[in-house]
Amino acid sequence: MRIEITTDAAEFRSRTESFLLRDPLRHTVITTSIANQVEGVQTPDRAARFLSVHADDATVVGVAMRAQRWDVYLGELPEGSAGAVADALAEVVPESTGVEGLVGDATAFAQRWSDRFGVTFRPSFGTRLYRLGALRIPDVPGTPRRATESELPLCLEWAAAMHNDAGIPAVALDKAAIGKRVAAGMIWFWERDGRPVSFAAHQIPVHGWSRIGLVYTPAPHRGHGYASAVTAHIAQVLRAESLDVCLFADTANRTAGKIYQAIGFHPTHEFVHHEFS
Repeated sequence: MRIEITTDAAEFRSRTESFLLRDPLRHTVITTSIANQVEGVQTPDRAARFLSVHADDATVVGVAMRAQRWDVYLGELPEGSAGAVADALAEVVPESTGVEGLVGDATAFAQRWSDRFGVTFRPSFGTRLYRLGALRIPDVPGTPRRATESELPLCLEWAAAMHNDAGIPAVALDKAAIGKRVAAGMIWFWERDGRPVSFAAHQIPVHGWSRIGLVYTPAPHRGHGYASAVTAHIAQVLRAESLDVCLFADTANRTAGKIYQAIGFHPTHEFVHHEFS
């Protein structure tokens, strides 16, 4: 087994694309991050690291990354390799403060990191990945519309509030990327009585998939189905473009899981984020 690390998102995509295409749903975060950087949706991050694991015949058998000021994110890895991946990344990004991945891999990575640096770790949040099956459109008062560039401050405010509610560090909020998504028409409001009451966004399509997220409804407007409505509308728009659709939900937020399943999403994978202290 050999591990290679690069700072070049385009080089990494070229090296690993056939592997990622085997399961584009599982790797939606990695493929979207690469596409956003290569296509200019996100500002290239000098601290980014993209890791590939190779078998003896040079075939790619695993991937991981640290990009856009995020902590380490693990893609599919060969069984028992999480510790070696932690060692490799510890050499180049020792300042990383957490890791996210499938529960077993992320925990094994965190344990190796803990042993190496003499730190502790704890689960800070969990997420569940859903894919869209048969879409069901809820009957909810109001109408969808795309956010305008003049509403960027409101989009940023609600995105920050969503991160805060989920316990996700504010550093993960890429303000420039949100601005570009507004400009590209990828953020939608659900509007009631002439004012926005909920919003949701989607990522650029990659390998036939588009991922929905951010999704947020301010507390005074919750309980009316607005988040379900705007999410279902975006899913319908993406489906009309012949795209498969997925999204993540915070495992601690039972309401989110219920509303997504009610409109046709099915759980596929469970992830955990471990924070190093």
